[in-house]
Amino acid sequence: MMNIIPQQAQDSPLPTFGLPPDGLGQLAPLFQQGVRLRVAAGASVSDFLVDELGVDPEYVRSRITTVFLDGSVVDDMETAWLHQGSRLALSAAMPGLVGATLRKGGYYAAMRGAITLTEEQEVTPAAGQRVEVTVKLFNLLIEELGPQLLAHGIALSPTEALSYLGPQAAVLPADASEVWLRVVPS
Repeated sequence: MMNIIPQQAQDSPLPTFGLPPDGLGQLAPLFQQGVRLRVAAGASVSDFLVDELGVDPEYVRSRITTVFLDGSVVDDMETAWLHQGSRLALSAAMPGLVGATLRKGGYYAAMRGAITLTEEQEVTPAAGQRVEVTVKLFNLLIEELGPQLLAHGIALSPTEALSYLGPQAAVLPADASEVWLRVVPS
C-alpha cells in the first residue's frame, strides 16, 4: 500500500534547530543508519539530489560514486525512481576492488550483475505527491551532503532528537512517536 503524504503536510513549517559548528560529526551515526525525509514521489535519484536538495549536478556525477537503491546498485541515477519506503545509500569513492566493483558505471560493473538495479525493479514515477524515503550517507558525503539533508527536513523520534540536538530539543512533544524538523548551522 502506498503511503503518500498530502502536499499540505509537506508545506507546513517545520521546527528549526541550530547545529553547532562541530555538531555534524556527532551526527555521523545517524546518517549511517539513515534519516527519513519526504521527497517528490517518482523523482529520480538525480532529480532528488539536484532539484530538491540543490546539489550541483557535476558534484552528483563526479563525487557520488556508489549508489544503492533498495539494496541494488544504481548505475544511472536518472532512471532510478524513488517511491514510498525507498532506501537510498550514497557514498563517495571506496577503496579496493569492492569499491571499484560497486562504482556506478565502473569497469567492473559486470561482476555485480545480480545486485544491479534493472528496469524490472524500477518504479514508474507518480509525480505530484510526497513520499517518505530513508537516505544513508557514508564517508565524505556525511560532511558534504549532511547539511542539505538536515535543512530539507528529517524525521526523528523524540529520544533521537534529544540525543542528537541536546537540550534545545526539549521543546518537542515527548509523547510523539516521531517529530519532523529542520537542522541548520547555527
